[in-house]
Amino acid sequence: MKDIVITAGTAIGSVLALAEAITLKVSCSAYVLCTNETACKVFASSRFVKDVIYINAVDEQSYITEVQNWYKKTEFKHKPILYFTTDTSCFYIDKNREWFESNFELCLPSSNIIQTFTQKGLAEVKAYQAGLNIPKTIVVKNKIDIDKVVSDFEFPVILKPRATYLKEGVEFKIKVLTSKKEFLSLCSEYIENKNTLLCQEFIPGGNDTSYYYIFYRDKKGEVFENIGRKTLQSTPDGGIMLKGITEYNYNLSELCKNFLKTIDYQGMGGIEFKKYNGQFYFIEMSVRLEGFYKISEASSSPLSLISYYDIVDLDLPNTLQSSKQIDDIVYTDLISTLKYYLKNKEVLNVLQNFTKAVTDPKVKVNIFSPKDIKPFILDTAFSLLRK
Repeated sequence: MKDIVITAGTAIGSVLALAEAITLKVSCSAYVLCTNETACKVFASSRFVKDVIYINAVDEQSYITEVQNWYKKTEFKHKPILYFTTDTSCFYIDKNREWFESNFELCLPSSNIIQTFTQKGLAEVKAYQAGLNIPKTIVVKNKIDIDKVVSDFEFPVILKPRATYLKEGVEFKIKVLTSKKEFLSLCSEYIENKNTLLCQEFIPGGNDTSYYYIFYRDKKGEVFENIGRKTLQSTPDGGIMLKGITEYNYNLSELCKNFLKTIDYQGMGGIEFKKYNGQFYFIEMSVRLEGFYKISEASSSPLSLISYYDIVDLDLPNTLQSSKQIDDIVYTDLISTLKYYLKNKEVLNVLQNFTKAVTDPKVKVNIFSPKDIKPFILDTAFSLLRK
C-alpha cells in the first residue's frame, strides 16, 4: 500500500487524526513534513508517525528544495499520497506542481482553485459567482480603498490578512473595528508598509451562528461531509475554533454540494459560514484539512480512509460508503479553551470544561487519543510552558 506524507505547521490535531485513521486500517507508514520545531517533537512522539522531518524554510525555494532533498533520500517503493494541513504548503507545492505530481499522489484541488481560494478577496468573488451569499467585501491596497470603506461600508467591519503566505507583517488573524477612526488609524499604518488587507462588512451574530463544513469530494464527484457549529472561537467575533459541535444541516449540505460541483472541486477541504436572517454567508474556505479536522473522524465521518481509498483507486467498502456523522459530538482544543476562560476570569467554565473533557464520552479533545497518549502529554507540557 502507498505511504502517506502530511505537510504541517503549528496545528497538530488534524495531522495526528489523519495519520491514526489511515495507518490503523491500512498497512502503510505516515511521514510528517513540519515547519515548526516544537510541533515536530510532538509528532515524533506519536506511534502513528514513522518519521518527522523538520523543514527549516524561510521562503518558497528553500521549502521546495528541502522537501525534494528529503524525498530523494527516502526512496519510496510507490508514489506516496501527499496531504496538506497548511495554506502555505498548498501554495508552494502547487507552484511546483509538475515535480510533485511526478513523485506524489496529491490530495489537492486544481491550481485554479488553489490560486483563488487561498487568497481572501479572490475567494469571495469566486464564491459569489458560484452562487453563495458573501459579505460586502473589498481588498484594501491604498488610500482610495480606505476612503471607499469609510464612505460605503457600515461599521463595524472585519479586517483579515489576505493569505498566510501574504501576511508580510500582518500578525493578526481577524480584527473587528467598530469605528471609522479606528479603521483609518490601523489601515493607514499597514498600507504605508505596503500590506494589503481584506475588509468585510460584519455579519451579526455570535458563536451559535458560525457553521463549518468539512468535506472530501472524490474523483466521481461524490461528496462525503461533516457539518456542525463553532460554539467557541478565539475571539467573540470569529477566529480559530476552540470548541465545536457536530450538527447536520440539510440546507447547508445541499448548498455546499452544489457549490463544489460548480467549481469542480476534487479533494479535501473545509468551508466556514455565518448564518444571518435564515441565509448562510460564505466566510472563508480551506483547500486542505481544517485545524479542527479531528471533529470529523471523532463523529464517524471517516474522510481520511475515504480519501485514501479514492486516491489509490480502491473500491470503497460499504461501511465507508454508508457512513454518516454522529450529531452532538463536542470537539475541544482543551488547553486553548481553558486558557481562554482563564483570561476572561470565567473560573466556573474552566472547571466545567475540564470535567466534561474527562468524564463525557461525547467530548473529544483535539490531540488526545486513548491509542496514542504521548503527543497529548507532550503538547500539554509545551502549552503550559508558553506564555
